[in-house]
Amino acid sequence: MALITRRRFVQQTALAAAGLYGSSLEALAGARWAFEARDQNAAGIDAAAIRKFASEITGHVITPEASDFESSRWVNNRAYDRHPALIVRCANAVDVARTLDFAERQSLPLAVRAGGHSAAGFGVCDGGVVIDLSGMNRIQVDAAKRVARVEAGSLVGGLDEATQRFGLATPVGTCPKVGIGGLTLGGGEGALMPKFGATCDNLVSASVVTVGSGQVDASQNSHTDLFWAIRGGGGNFGVVTAFEFRLHPVSKVLAGALIYPPGQIAELLQIYCRFTRAAPDEVSVTGLLLPSERGPRVQMLVCHCGQPGMEKDLLRPLRGPLKPQVDTIRPISYLEAQGNWFPATAAKPSGYFVTNAFLPDLSDAAVAAIAAATQDAPQKFMILIANFRGAVTRVLPTEMAFAMRQPGYEIDLFGNWSTPEKKVSAIRWVNALRDELRPFAHGLYVNGLSETSDELVRAAYGPNFARLVEIKKKYDPNNVLRLNQNIKPDSLSNG
Repeated sequence: MALITRRRFVQQTALAAAGLYGSSLEALAGARWAFEARDQNAAGIDAAAIRKFASEITGHVITPEASDFESSRWVNNRAYDRHPALIVRCANAVDVARTLDFAERQSLPLAVRAGGHSAAGFGVCDGGVVIDLSGMNRIQVDAAKRVARVEAGSLVGGLDEATQRFGLATPVGTCPKVGIGGLTLGGGEGALMPKFGATCDNLVSASVVTVGSGQVDASQNSHTDLFWAIRGGGGNFGVVTAFEFRLHPVSKVLAGALIYPPGQIAELLQIYCRFTRAAPDEVSVTGLLLPSERGPRVQMLVCHCGQPGMEKDLLRPLRGPLKPQVDTIRPISYLEAQGNWFPATAAKPSGYFVTNAFLPDLSDAAVAAIAAATQDAPQKFMILIANFRGAVTRVLPTEMAFAMRQPGYEIDLFGNWSTPEKKVSAIRWVNALRDELRPFAHGLYVNGLSETSDELVRAAYGPNFARLVEIKKKYDPNNVLRLNQNIKPDSLSNG
């Protein structure tokens, strides 16, 4: 039986995934998907202006006539088939600054791409400029200081490999191909989150190219407002070119999956809830509901990063009375565990739609709604349940933009399609289940949204929203960086 996690399912069914607080989800009732309803169209660019710009940067300018344009324009979510005017594969921060300036002077839409896994397809645009950071992927580890300096085009797998050479790690997601940039700026969930917090909690500093001001360093000692905002506020305030992360000793872990027979969804979710409410910080357990040939089934993905010797008794509640059909949990290196969540094989990419909600508790009514929805789910679906507790909940919601600090469960709802005919029904199913869960919910996660709206952004940031608007006005008053879960500079004046 294959082990499937969030990111493996992403590749096998082309579903990609990587703060929750405050606002009621009633604001989300009217929010629906609109894949192409954005201000992205632009007039043609003068060829001489392009040649001049290309001569001023170290990196590579890719135009629609280039042989690598077609392969370079695609992002992970094939719901988005967009054609930019230019893709600029930047080599350094100076290239980023010049590209940002060029796009602004030409009044062109601007997209920023690191790993290309934005659920909303924000890494590409129609008729505009794409800042492609994939060539900026150098990673330096200072094992003595336990810090890593990571260029923004780096991927999760590259960071894990570099830090694990020294028996160190920082909390990141579980898909090697996801970009560090988008993961960190939106918050960042992963297997080490209960023990060491979210990815953004471990950010020490960042180099940021801001609109019109060039590169600045943001930290607790410099541009502190910007540092507060980029830890969860997304790419609204500048283009981050490098991160510095705090590292932790992590070497051997106990990790794997418990895969249960089809059925008994409600009973297994109740077992999952009881276990996670009492589990120590060293244990991470993610719940998955997935289709199988014999019906929907539950998987639980386990990672224990504490002292060995206690795991057998600790995990006993998950191994009975409803016994798993497959049990792959074993002692392995953390690097191997991260690789196991995501196999080397991948299916042909296709389109997908994802939304999410945060539930402070998985009540019996919420569990019943989830279990019932699996009975009429699309052929390819996934419900992922990430448990928030431990270190990630010990940070004050207002300490940084990422406000998902309440103990509870972040629930991602995925539907994908292999044919256009199945697209509408997949999206309808996802939104219907989200609406069923809305009465129990209290916030959402910006990294897990294929849709975007002012209401969703407000709901995500809750008490931090007003401060984020003020910082946006300071660093990007004209909203040049708007292809994201956008915090508009005039949001407060517009109500």
